[in-house]
Amino acid sequence: MLKLDKSRFFISITILYAIMVFYLSVSAGVGDIKDLLKMGLGYPIQNILLANDLFSVMDFLLASLNAVQDASIDPGHVGIYFGLGILLYFVFLSSKNPALVRYSAIYAVCIGAAYGILNEVFQMFLSYRVASIADAFSNLIGLVLAQIFVILFALTLKVILKVRTKESNAQ
Repeated sequence: MLKLDKSRFFISITILYAIMVFYLSVSAGVGDIKDLLKMGLGYPIQNILLANDLFSVMDFLLASLNAVQDASIDPGHVGIYFGLGILLYFVFLSSKNPALVRYSAIYAVCIGAAYGILNEVFQMFLSYRVASIADAFSNLIGLVLAQIFVILFALTLKVILKVRTKESNAQ
C-alpha cells in the first residue's frame, strides 16, 4: 500500500479540492447546488429550530444571512474558500521549509487569494458565468476566516495541553 508523507498528503488533497473549486467556478449548474443547500439544509435546520422553540437562534441566523446578502458577500464562496484556506494552511505547515511553516497563514491567504482571482478572471471568458469583485472579496473573507479559525484552534489546544500538564504534575 502506498503511504504518503504528511506534506504530499496535504498537497494531494488540496489539489483535488482546488480542481473541485475550479469545476464549480466554470460549471453552469451552480444554482442547482445553491438550491440543494437551501432545500437540503436550510429548511430542515429551520424546522428543527422551530420545533425546539429556538426562535431567537433562527432570527439571528436569518438576520446574519440578510446582512451578508446586503453586503454582496456570497456565503457559498466564503465556505468553499474557508475549506481551501484550511487545506493550504496545512500544506505550508507540513513543509520542510521553515519560512513556509512559520508564515503558513500568510502564505495560505496569498496563494488562495491568487487562485480565487484567477478563477474570477477565467469566468470573464465564459458567456454563462459572471466574474465579480464581490465574489473575489468573498473568497478572501473565507481564506482569512480559515486562518483565524486554525490559529485560534491551535492556541486553544496549547492551553488545554498546558493545563493538563500542570494537573498531571500536581498529582
